[in-house]
Amino acid sequence: MKKRFLFTDLDLTLLNDDKAIGYKDLETINEFLDRGNYFAFVTGRPFEDTFPLADRFRLKREGVYIASFNGGQISRFNGSDWETIVREPVSLEDTRLIFEEAEKEQVHCQTYMEHYVVALHDTEIIRSYTSGRYIKPLVIDGLDKLLDLLPSPPLKVVCAEMNDRPKLERFRDHMRPLIGDRLFSLFSSDRLLEFGTLSATKAKALTFLSSYAGVPIEDTLAAGDEGNDISMIEAAGKGYAVSNARPEVKEAADFVTKADNNNGAIAEIIYENMED
Repeated sequence: MKKRFLFTDLDLTLLNDDKAIGYKDLETINEFLDRGNYFAFVTGRPFEDTFPLADRFRLKREGVYIASFNGGQISRFNGSDWETIVREPVSLEDTRLIFEEAEKEQVHCQTYMEHYVVALHDTEIIRSYTSGRYIKPLVIDGLDKLLDLLPSPPLKVVCAEMNDRPKLERFRDHMRPLIGDRLFSLFSSDRLLEFGTLSATKAKALTFLSSYAGVPIEDTLAAGDEGNDISMIEAAGKGYAVSNARPEVKEAADFVTKADNNNGAIAEIIYENMED
């Protein structure tokens, strides 16, 4: 029987507005896995903010993968625990560059260290970002000190504003000639502009994992709602935008679900592609 591999974004795609996996979706994912298929959480979230969701909803099982940090880190469940198989960090030089330019342009900037979101300033955006999550804010006084504190180069750097996407768009345009072809810059929401290495995109995660699991690209499925999902949707054999997705995501997708993230969009995709 043909095996399929489903790659899904988390927030506003798999997760409902209460940050939970709905019963219909969860039941269908488990049936999909029971039939020998594969499933991956593909998210901009840090790994430390993703694996507790898999554990909480009992998706810590064979055939499940986590591509966190937009694909910067890829982990698999090895039968007993999560095992990292890919790590693609941003260099410390580029981390410094983004922080320095964000300071000049008065844009909030943060990165990640183990269970912490690390920033130079205690702002409303970092408190909002970590509210209800498994990771906590850590504010460090001084960029040199922050970089020295990092145990290894980070997997992504994020610039954020509470309610000013145009400001972030201007900052993205400002950064493009500075980062050249070393890094991507993508929106994961209207509030979050994310920077990572070009080898750490959701599309790269999909192509790597499909090969790793031995599933042809034409038998892969991908679902998302935001700009950082487009590369994955375009790379998949069948790319889906959930009905609540941004217009540009729907335009990039092969299909748009009838259901939204609150009403079983992922179950709809699986039902359409489940082998008898």
